[in-house]
Amino acid sequence: MSVLLDKITTKINKFKCDRALRKVAMTVPASFSSPHNVVILSMVGKRVIYDYLVAIKSFLLYIGVKEVHVLSDGTLDDEDTCILSEHVPGIVIHHADELDMSELPRGNCWERLAMLLTLAKDNYVIQLDADIVINGELHEVSQAIGDNRGFILGNEKWKKPVSMQEMANIAKQWDSCHIQGFSEKHFDRLPLFNESDCHYFRGCAAFIGLPASEHYLPILRKFSAQMENEIGDKWNLWGSEQVSSNVICSLSPGMSMLSWPKYQTYQFPLSNEPVKKASLIHFMGTYRYHNNMYKKIASDAISNMK
Repeated sequence: MSVLLDKITTKINKFKCDRALRKVAMTVPASFSSPHNVVILSMVGKRVIYDYLVAIKSFLLYIGVKEVHVLSDGTLDDEDTCILSEHVPGIVIHHADELDMSELPRGNCWERLAMLLTLAKDNYVIQLDADIVINGELHEVSQAIGDNRGFILGNEKWKKPVSMQEMANIAKQWDSCHIQGFSEKHFDRLPLFNESDCHYFRGCAAFIGLPASEHYLPILRKFSAQMENEIGDKWNLWGSEQVSSNVICSLSPGMSMLSWPKYQTYQFPLSNEPVKKASLIHFMGTYRYHNNMYKKIASDAISNMK
C-alpha cells in the first residue's frame, strides 16, 4: 500500500510542479553578455522545455555568457523553438546529425558530451542540465571562468580527486555491475592512464565547466576505444557518458570540485544544511518531487526573473 501511495503522491506533486514551472513563460526574456569567451550547453526535449527555462534563466541571473546553445534530444518542434528563442534571444539550437560520432557510442547523452567538446575547441564551455535551479551567487564558478580553470559538481563522499590506480582499487572492492563502477575498476588497465599521472574527479556530468582545448575529442575517442576493448558492448550502456565526462574533466589542467553542499545534487547524499542555503541544486529523477522541494526552489527562482 505504501508503494502505491508513494506513486500517487509523486504523480500529484509532479502535476503541481509542472504547473508551477509553466509560470516561467510569464517572465521577461533573459539578457546576457560576458567579457569571456563562454558558451553554455544543455540537452533539451519537449518534455522539459519549462524546466530548462528555469535552469538557464536562473543561471543567467548570476553568470554572463557569450552564447547559449541547446542540443535537441530529437523531440523539439517549431513551437518549442519559438518558445526558446523568445525567452533566450539568440539561442543556438543544434541537432544530433550535426555531430561526428565516429568511434563513439550513440544515445545515452553521448551526443551531448560530443557537442560540448566540439564547442570547447574554441570556447570555455559549461554543461547545464535542465533539472538544475540556481538559488544564489556562484562565486566559485565566476572565479573558475576568470582563471580559465575547470569545475565539476561533486558531493560529500568525493571531495578530492584520487589517482586512477586508487579509483580502480576502490571500484574492485564494490563488485558493482553498474556501468560506472564496472568501468572504473578497469582504469588501471587502460594505456591512456599509463601515459599520465592525472587524478580522477568522481563528479556529476550535470554541471561542469571546461577551458577551451582542441584535445578533448581526440582524448574522448581514445578513452572510449580503450574502454570498449576492455569491457565490450557493456560500454554502450547508460552511464558510460558520465564516466567519460569525469575522465575529460580529470584530464583538464586546473580542474576543481565545487564545494558541497553549496553545489549539490538533491538528496545525493543528504545534507544537514537547509536546501535553500545551496546556490545550485540538481534535482535528479523523481527525487525532485520529494517534499515539493523542486517546486519551491523553482518558484523562488521564477519570482526573481520578473
